[in-house]
Amino acid sequence: MAEFEHRILVVDDEPVIRKLLTRVLERANFEVVQAVDGLDGIEHLQKDAGLRLVISDLRMPNCGGLDFVRRAIGEFRRDFEFILLTGDGDKSDAIDALRLGVREFLDKPVDRADLEAAVQKAQERLLERDREHERVRKLELENVSKAKTLDDITRKLGGAEQEMIDRLSLISQYRDIETAEHCVRVGLYSQLLADMAGLDTQTQRSIRLAGILHDIGKVGVPDSVLLKEGPLTDAEFEVMQRHTEIGFSMLNASDNPVLDQAAQIARYHHEKWEGTGYCNGLSGADIPMVARIVSIADVYDALRSSRRYKPPFSHREAVDIITKGDGRTTPDMFDPKLMSLFLEHNQRFESIFDSMPDQMV
Repeated sequence: MAEFEHRILVVDDEPVIRKLLTRVLERANFEVVQAVDGLDGIEHLQKDAGLRLVISDLRMPNCGGLDFVRRAIGEFRRDFEFILLTGDGDKSDAIDALRLGVREFLDKPVDRADLEAAVQKAQERLLERDREHERVRKLELENVSKAKTLDDITRKLGGAEQEMIDRLSLISQYRDIETAEHCVRVGLYSQLLADMAGLDTQTQRSIRLAGILHDIGKVGVPDSVLLKEGPLTDAEFEVMQRHTEIGFSMLNASDNPVLDQAAQIARYHHEKWEGTGYCNGLSGADIPMVARIVSIADVYDALRSSRRYKPPFSHREAVDIITKGDGRTTPDMFDPKLMSLFLEHNQRFESIFDSMPDQMV
């Protein structure tokens, strides 16, 4: 987006409020689209993919503001900014809205100066995210081509140690373990998180390479378990869990610092912050930082990717599952500081995923 958004959707069941907001916004050179409730707002978003800036009342019949925001985020692959109009007694809903990513709230009756300030801040956030999306997309496309095989990707890891490339080639001998793109994306997400966490440049580089090998131990898991389409039995899950120790055994005892880090990641990336992970039941800071980072990266990409046992989730759905849980994934699985960084910069994860979709091989 080269300039600020100048189209805005106003959702409110009160005609007087819609008219007032429209008058102020049109004077500020906005093109205003009006909706009478959340359901009407959803219809407008379906018809017009260019609508991303939204002002909505929180209290409305049929489909209130909170349900409207949830549906909009869940149904549309679009970067939104919402401004919610609140009144007395809306505190709990406002807190829920914050958890959905809403950052601007205006009390009724709406003050013109407050409205203009909120809209400007929302515009600026959209513009900044668009610039960041483009910057990350260009960066990742420069660094990694959309290769169709793992061998193609490893040849483009310029500067990586020959031993690393030899180990990577092991994966290409086995089918249906992970897509090549998944492995590389996990490395790129991990590098990004390491950067945001303030780790040094060398660690950022090494975690990008080491993160690629996080599931290399799955080469030792029988096809009857690895390729099973239905849920695993308890016994089968125990077999699957062994891939962490297998990966550690494959990568351990190397003088190469990248492979040493990869061994730690392979062994501990399924540990959970609250202590219920495998295979060692570590918790908190006892889990190596690099494994904590790769854990978030791996779960995000697994949610976004198509698997034989599930369809892919959208970016918004994946973020929602990570932050709220879905029965299998819970927020307390992850390092809370890394979780905060992920939430703050989650659009950069989306940019990496979009820049490198899975290919048919």
